Amino acid sequence: MSGAPEPPKTEAVLLLSLPPSNLPGVFPRDLLTGDERILYETRPSLLGLYVGRMIVLALFLLLFIYATVGLPLNPATWFFDAVFLGLLVYLVLLWRASAYAISDRRVLKLGGIRRTDFLDATYDQVQNLRLESGFSGGIKFDATPPHAPTGLLSGRKYAKTIYWRALPNPPQVLTYVQQAFALHEHQVAQTGLREMLIARMRQDRLPCAYCGTLVDIKTVDYASPKCPNCGAPLVEPGK
Repeated sequence: MSGAPEPPKTEAVLLLSLPPSNLPGVFPRDLLTGDERILYETRPSLLGLYVGRMIVLALFLLLFIYATVGLPLNPATWFFDAVFLGLLVYLVLLWRASAYAISDRRVLKLGGIRRTDFLDATYDQVQNLRLESGFSGGIKFDATPPHAPTGLLSGRKYAKTIYWRALPNPPQVLTYVQQAFALHEHQVAQTGLREMLIARMRQDRLPCAYCGTLVDIKTVDYASPKCPNCGAPLVEPGK
């Protein structure tokens, strides 16, 4: 019986399984925060993203060619050629401005020539991942903003969905994204364990307010409590 693949323990291991659709540098770095790192980034498929509009443009062009056959000097020819090319260029610019990414903290989506369509959700906000099939399919991230009001209507009113539409090879990318989420959960668990161990270690130790040394309270001379490292007087935390 084969089980699910073991989640990666480090970011370096995760990056070894990057999908071929990864396109380094397509997501603007100025939209990241602090030392946030991109784990995967790509663009949607041009045809998958605008297949409906491309079909309309193609039909429009064919209809125009059929209507103007034998009329090479018709002034309308240049006008309709310009309209067709203008719409095509606009779609290409929209496509080039679109990008998807997942960082070590968030799921990201960018669109709009002026970057007006920007959505993000932290790992903790994402409640569900869904694979959408079809020529223009992709991955949907169902996310809820933090501190959303509770109640019967809270999910319907405050939930949002980030849709990576027309994604190249969605099943492969979904597997990678799931591994990224598993890595995040592992790191959160490790952080919690480390904090718990530190808290237990400090139960019988008193930190020096000057040098930070943890002093075993069993070795302290209560008549003259001093730090054995720097000699400063020991005081209770918060005093």
